Amino acid sequence: MNSSDPVGASLLAISGRNRSREQARSHNRTGFSLVEVILAVGIFAGAVTVMLAMLPALTRQAAGSSATLTALRLPDAIRGELQRLAATGGFDALAAQTVPLSAPLPATLLLVASRDATRIQSVLYLPPATDQIPEEEQYFLLEVWRFTQPDLAFKASGAALGLRVRVSWPYRNPGAASVTPAAAREQVSFNVSFNR
Repeated sequence: MNSSDPVGASLLAISGRNRSREQARSHNRTGFSLVEVILAVGIFAGAVTVMLAMLPALTRQAAGSSATLTALRLPDAIRGELQRLAATGGFDALAAQTVPLSAPLPATLLLVASRDATRIQSVLYLPPATDQIPEEEQYFLLEVWRFTQPDLAFKASGAALGLRVRVSWPYRNPGAASVTPAAAREQVSFNVSFNR
């Protein structure tokens, strides 16, 4: 091209401008705009806020699930305490301490267990002479009833005692002066069979 050619010079100028525009566009395509960054930060902040708001409820739910699993592990410990009571006072005397199941549920044999369910004991009927669970550590309350249906009812000549057990918690909270009201406790029920 000739440098005195006006058409060629203008084409060079236009192509140079086009190249610089293309470079500017390609440069802008590699980064995020300020609006996109602000929007992304806002979405992230909202998600973190929602997760932090859910944390206390999830913690309570996890603690409740843990206590429920512990309560469901109690049948073997209950049998151990019932064996101690039967050995101390007699099988028939133990059966007499468990009131027959009826509506509304009557007062009956009461047991308490520690929070980790490693210790369980009778509250009023023949409590252990040593190694009693201190009141502030009594987390589970266990109420024990006999069945009244003929095929499950206790017979003095029989070899087994079928029981309905209701476990409720927290019976006592650490540092609390009194027992937790029954309506404020969680509970689970199951059946236990105890042999002579």
